[in-house]
Amino acid sequence: MAKKKDEIPEDIDGELKSPKFGKPKTHSVSGYVLDINETDKKVDLQLYEPLSGTTILEGLEIPKEINLNDLEKGIVCEFKLDELKAPLSKKTTDYLKEQGITLNAIIKFELKEFKIIDENN
Repeated sequence: MAKKKDEIPEDIDGELKSPKFGKPKTHSVSGYVLDINETDKKVDLQLYEPLSGTTILEGLEIPKEINLNDLEKGIVCEFKLDELKAPLSKKTTDYLKEQGITLNAIIKFELKEFKIIDENN
């Protein structure tokens, strides 16, 4: 049984709050927009092929280069995404394991550009 702690040690908390991401890896993937949050300028995407084990990406920030009005829900697009990965230290992964959490890296995706593939879908 995992032993739960109420307070996260300061160094582990720091690593989780400020991950040190490596160089981005660029992916071109197809899918469609699930939701657009115009207030926060964020978008949720559904991908046709899994990327780092998932097909749904939530809360991606929309860069200034992309016009919010060009995004439409449900239209098939090709997305250019940057994947940034921050491996976690052994101390942090061990601590998380004690808490019942299996996590060895923090992965962040950034939407760089998109292109509409099929408007008649």
